[in-house]
Amino acid sequence: MKKILIAAIVCVAALSACNNKSASNITKGNASQMDTLSYYLGANIGQGVSSQMSEIPFDYTIMEKGVSDGAFERSKQTQEQAVELLRDYFTNRLPMRHTENTKIEADSTSEQELLPLFATKEECDSVSYAFGNDIGCNLRSSKLPLQVVWVIKGLQDGRNPEVELDNATIQEYLRNYFTVVRPALAAEESAAWLAKMEKKSGVKKTESGLLYKVVKAGDMSLAATDDRDIVKVHYTGRLQDGTIFDTSKFENRTKEQQDQMREWEPNLFDENGNLIEENPVEFPLNRVIKGWTEGMKLVGPGGKIILYIPSELAYGERGAGRDIGPNAALEFEVELIEVKPYEEPAPAEESGEAPAETPAE
Repeated sequence: MKKILIAAIVCVAALSACNNKSASNITKGNASQMDTLSYYLGANIGQGVSSQMSEIPFDYTIMEKGVSDGAFERSKQTQEQAVELLRDYFTNRLPMRHTENTKIEADSTSEQELLPLFATKEECDSVSYAFGNDIGCNLRSSKLPLQVVWVIKGLQDGRNPEVELDNATIQEYLRNYFTVVRPALAAEESAAWLAKMEKKSGVKKTESGLLYKVVKAGDMSLAATDDRDIVKVHYTGRLQDGTIFDTSKFENRTKEQQDQMREWEPNLFDENGNLIEENPVEFPLNRVIKGWTEGMKLVGPGGKIILYIPSELAYGERGAGRDIGPNAALEFEVELIEVKPYEEPAPAEESGEAPAETPAE
């Protein structure tokens, strides 16, 4: 369901939940001054809704209110609640009504009227609002410089057949923005952020451009030296605005993630729901980003290090997942617990037996 709801804005690379409290570039906007990015993005969404869901009689006024409330975090309905409501409607209630209507149409003797796709006005209102709220949440968490007034204007025009829009122009504009303009802006932002981090007390720089600050050195006699060494760590990864995108530390997870962990791994918690013991993670250094491979050799077991990693030593122009955009520099705070040195596998012992004969052809 989630994929369907945001299919029209799939070009937005960094989408996350609406409870993300990090800084947003969403503004109300000026209705008298066109904002092309916002308008074209809204039109793209509107066209997607019109082409994929034209049969569904949404209340678009309520949907637009949901977009605005979601974008500005004014809704009492969380994004998770909105998606759950939409999932129930689109995967349960709507298919059931379609099935019943198919039966009615197939029965030539039936005088029964077709079932409406919304059973009540209340259902129409709730689904329309949830749909808009989900869109608004995704727009906000994309951290794009958007003006809501122009996103909504684009939504209106995109689903209005009387408004002539050049779809090819819209698609080319968005393609260029997300593949050329946005990555270039992100590279500039990353460079400026790294320059700022480099000036912080105790921060050093390697030849590769990796910035690091050793908070606690640990036992350097046991430090990793081979890219095939395995490290056991606790870590927290942050975007440049401080948003945590990944962590092994329970205390740094969102409330939703903590509750989910209690549900999925109850053996890790006591009867009061308190974590008994945290599980660190381990991996070989040749299986992680270059900034980690290099940085983990700069601290020993028992130590702690902060890494400020340029994008070329992280995920580069492609980014990673829904949180890490193209050309994003990243921060990692790492506690190194243990290093397991790589050991060359022992050579296979010769058995002294003659090799088995291959079957004759």
